[in-house]
Amino acid sequence: MQMRQEDGIQDPAAPRPSGLDAEGIVRHEGPVIRVEQYEFELDGRRIRKDVVRHPGAVTVIPIEADGTILLVEVGRLAVGRMLLEFCAGKLEANEEPLAAAGRELEEEVGRKAGVLEPIATFFTSPGFCDERMHAFVATELSPVPRRLEPGEEIEVVRMTPGEIDAAILDGRIDDGKTIAAWHLVRARDRNGGGWLR
Repeated sequence: MQMRQEDGIQDPAAPRPSGLDAEGIVRHEGPVIRVEQYEFELDGRRIRKDVVRHPGAVTVIPIEADGTILLVEVGRLAVGRMLLEFCAGKLEANEEPLAAAGRELEEEVGRKAGVLEPIATFFTSPGFCDERMHAFVATELSPVPRRLEPGEEIEVVRMTPGEIDAAILDGRIDDGKTIAAWHLVRARDRNGGGWLR
């Protein structure tokens, strides 16, 4: 199995997990994910692992000129409720993360960014999934028509940085990518980002 360079395994001498040489069997293939099953020997025992393959995704923190942040309240069938998040979406085939970030911002929030800055990439759930999240900050925003896809339940919500901090602490925001991206923005802002007021 070939490891992609963006997966973070670049040094041939770096430690690697067991099972990389096992042949994956595709158990499910859908429009977004593929589930592969791997079986291999480790310490004299037969191990089976299921791995979810994901094309990667983006999340965007849109900051208005007045300093308010635009989040979205999204219906999430997997957890059975609406979640408060930063806008996000999967990468389309051969799509660059920057282009996907601009597209998702327009579709879900109804804003076009004059400036889109990458802040970090991270794995969302590497215990079972290879999804890599690309996080961006969007500034110099201008309104555009929203273009929700069929089945998307999304409402835009305005919050101040302090309100986001409080919502993370009290559990109103419990989406992992949103929490991670917000802490990355806070850390980078303290080191010269200049986005937050």
